[in-house]
Amino acid sequence: MMSMPSLVKLKGFKMRKTLNIASAVLLLTFVSAVNAENVWRIGATYSFQEVDINGRDFDAAGLTAGYLYNQYVGLEVRFLAGTSGYSGFYGMPDAPWGNYSEDINTQASLLLKAQYPIFKAIKLYGLAGYSNTEIEINGLAQQNDAEGNITGNVPYKQTITEGGFTYGVGLDYQISERFDVFVDYQVLPDFRSRDWDSITIGVSYSF
Repeated sequence: MMSMPSLVKLKGFKMRKTLNIASAVLLLTFVSAVNAENVWRIGATYSFQEVDINGRDFDAAGLTAGYLYNQYVGLEVRFLAGTSGYSGFYGMPDAPWGNYSEDINTQASLLLKAQYPIFKAIKLYGLAGYSNTEIEINGLAQQNDAEGNITGNVPYKQTITEGGFTYGVGLDYQISERFDVFVDYQVLPDFRSRDWDSITIGVSYSF
């Protein structure tokens, strides 16, 4: 017959073993859940952008591609092309003598995406990364003679690039097993030292 101390030790050993097994099962379950996403995504977006300069509104459309490491963290690339931009004129409203325009050529962003489910089909997410935008400017340059008198105008084209840190927040709604729709607000790098932000809507497909 086993003594009382031996029985206590045996029960303690069995309890520790049971707890260790239970902990291992819970850990594996958590890891499996965290890695459950592990999917690629592609999609299409449309972006409404505004610069804190009177009339400076840009629209752009493009594609997204991303990879979700787990249900919380992923990487995303966005590539957009301008669809409409800013336009104006030189001169007076009743006597314009030249046009001026600013349009997005391309806009590319590399983003870290962190998301968290707040409802069964809705996720709140944050974005942070780098964005680079190429903007084409078209206008007129004045020609002057040796005495500084204006003798005419010459069309010119200029390309400028604005790049830097970008961040934002958004909502993702899962409409089916493979398809999601999303909307987000993003702060872009300053345009000529003025605030620049965007509202983006889109749809994505997971595979």
